[in-house]
Amino acid sequence: MAVTSFLDTVFRRRKKKPTEFINIFEFDYDTIRVATDEFSNRIARGLCSVYKGRLQNGQEIAVKILSQSSVRTEREFRNEVEILSKLKHKNLISLLGFCFKRDQYCLVYEFMPNLNLHRFIFDPNRASQLNWEMCRDVIQGVAQGLRYLHEESGLRVVHRDIGENEAESTEISGTLGFLDPYYIRSLRFSVKSDVYAFGVTILTIISRRRDYDYEEEPLIIYVMGCWNRGEAINVIHEVMREQERGDSIREILRYIHIALLCIDENAETRPSLDKVLHWFSCFSTPLPEPAISIQFLVEEDTNQSLSPSLSPGHSSVLSPMSSRYGD
Repeated sequence: MAVTSFLDTVFRRRKKKPTEFINIFEFDYDTIRVATDEFSNRIARGLCSVYKGRLQNGQEIAVKILSQSSVRTEREFRNEVEILSKLKHKNLISLLGFCFKRDQYCLVYEFMPNLNLHRFIFDPNRASQLNWEMCRDVIQGVAQGLRYLHEESGLRVVHRDIGENEAESTEISGTLGFLDPYYIRSLRFSVKSDVYAFGVTILTIISRRRDYDYEEEPLIIYVMGCWNRGEAINVIHEVMREQERGDSIREILRYIHIALLCIDENAETRPSLDKVLHWFSCFSTPLPEPAISIQFLVEEDTNQSLSPSLSPGHSSVLSPMSSRYGD
């Protein structure tokens, strides 16, 4: 994780009003416009667009422009920035600051040169560089970051909102393949929605199959089919199967098992990230059997044909499968 430099020449602090509590730097909009060369280098798109830029001191940045539908008022935006500024973890991208002009709201992050895992696992030339040890480190890092968001930050950050309990929305937003079926049915999301998306992320990394692909069988249905036939080893991508042997293969199969527990159709029985990390580290701990019904698989198949307005980039803060800056 790159160390954030002190940007004393390119940003300014906003004068605080008695009712404001933001403790993070506010960039001048023109500074960001120049740094991104008029927002000309887009590196990610989805519910939001992300642009690469370079500040006057040479530091590379990523500027995320929030969609108008995701921010209703300046106060709401400032509240979210205040909360995001308090999140500090080695597996979270550092938020450097924010800016806004009229109805355009921007978050300024440190730039991550590798961008996202898609560029590796779905690129045949790069995929061979990812052995199981590297994949395991990525998976565990994501789990540690999510545990921090859910249990250690004191803020209880979840997939689409920040709050202490479940939150409601009036519309479905997220990623095909990563969406918790319970959320789709009820428009209610919680930390267990993140656990579901994390399970899908594990399966995507191991199988190197896209979570959504209109030309292939949905990932979860494919994995469950392999599992039910006693062919879980077929979930492992052929390159990884050829690279790894013995204990590594057994460990990968255990991770597949844990991923299936994370996508349990009953949100309440999905494990916490703390339990998941325990399962990762304690190989001797027995795992319960996954419980996914035929009806659940039908619902998952239906999820793939939802509104095309759903983003092909995951909205979670930590998802490595989309832009590292979220969507």
